[in-house]
Amino acid sequence: MRKLPAIIAASALLVSLSSCAAGPGGIDGCVPSIASGSNAALVTADGTFGNDPKASFPTPLVAAGASQMHVISDGNGNGKRVAPGATTVVQLTIYDGKTGDTIIATNYDNAGALFSAIDSTPAFGAIGQCARVGSRVAAVGTAGDLIGDGAIQQNSLSLAADDTVAIVVDVQSVYLGKANGADQILKAGFPSIVLAPDGRPGFTFPDPKPPTTLAIETLKAGNGAKVEKDDRVVLHYTGVLWDTKKVFDSTWERNAPAMLVATSLKDNPGGLVPGFAKALVGQRVGSQVIAVIPPKDGYPTGQGPSTVPDGSTMVFVFDILGIE
Repeated sequence: MRKLPAIIAASALLVSLSSCAAGPGGIDGCVPSIASGSNAALVTADGTFGNDPKASFPTPLVAAGASQMHVISDGNGNGKRVAPGATTVVQLTIYDGKTGDTIIATNYDNAGALFSAIDSTPAFGAIGQCARVGSRVAAVGTAGDLIGDGAIQQNSLSLAADDTVAIVVDVQSVYLGKANGADQILKAGFPSIVLAPDGRPGFTFPDPKPPTTLAIETLKAGNGAKVEKDDRVVLHYTGVLWDTKKVFDSTWERNAPAMLVATSLKDNPGGLVPGFAKALVGQRVGSQVIAVIPPKDGYPTGQGPSTVPDGSTMVFVFDILGIE
């Protein structure tokens, strides 16, 4: 079985948002962006939750109109629901609708993949919208609608956009979709931040000269758990170069929040730049934070990505969505 190592990176596509108003016809008042349907109800799965679902369905299965979903098994009654816009961790398997064969899957032995539960392509987060944690959900639709051309190409899948696929998603956990803390007043000297409806930040820079020391401010003060050193933290973030005002990295653009370890790369090669780690540790879930990181608290000389030249001052705005 092919694994899906590139699926999160493949989500670096333009996101098309749609509102999901609560109302009749949904699940306990939650209305998913993918409607339930009889085609998706044909998909069954015998595997245990969190493992290969061993799904089956009559073949050939042909997508009829818009994509459909069906809850194969519901999570326990205490499980949190994946509200539209939330962040969800899933395991998933994609099947060929014509033959029933497995095309590609996540690695069920490891942590699942993080996605935003919004109406987007790929639709891996949207498939679990309104389901409880612990649920297994099936979706049927075209490869173009459920996977998207970008992910098809990046993962070298032998699929055309109009081919039918069935996807089985196991909803492992759910976190915030964006910071929900109380707004705070930002001090002078920081870039002004304006948020889009989905939570992604836009930047307006003040004086052309950046601060020469690490500067950290809270934009939204959350009241969730406090981040401790070495915690695995779920974040949305955008990084901008002060000099060029260009975004060099953004989870928002990938439609996939990140799971990062709250430690400095000085202590752990897999950690964060020191300034980011200092800004993150001690903050609370639900908070949004801005950090202006001078070169001495950034990447060591010659160790940054190609998008961050040596000597750059970086500005990060990050939302703390949860702690694993």
